[in-house]
Amino acid sequence: MFNQGDILIVPFPFSDLTSVRQRPVLVLSKKEYNEKCEDIVTCGITSNLKDSKYSVLIDNPDLIEGNIPVKSRIKTDRLFTLEQSIIIKKMGMVNKGTFSKVRKEFINLI
Repeated sequence: MFNQGDILIVPFPFSDLTSVRQRPVLVLSKKEYNEKCEDIVTCGITSNLKDSKYSVLIDNPDLIEGNIPVKSRIKTDRLFTLEQSIIIKKMGMVNKGTFSKVRKEFINLI
């Protein structure tokens, strides 16, 4: 089961839909929701470090579990509802302080 704050690897299609690529996402939905539903609510993570509104910069010190290969940005304006069965693997988990920053940016968005 997946928890809020988990970083997961999922298959994402290229824009022309001819193939897929593995991409990281951050789980936003709570564990209680994830246990009862087939889907999870996530937001995208990118290695493009260009400063963008509604995003949070992360690096390995921001994780309490696992690691990421490069500094990245959590993009709270890139939401995805995904079926849990497509999850390839869990990559890590952000710490509470980082998730609080993500929550704040998401609230600023809405």
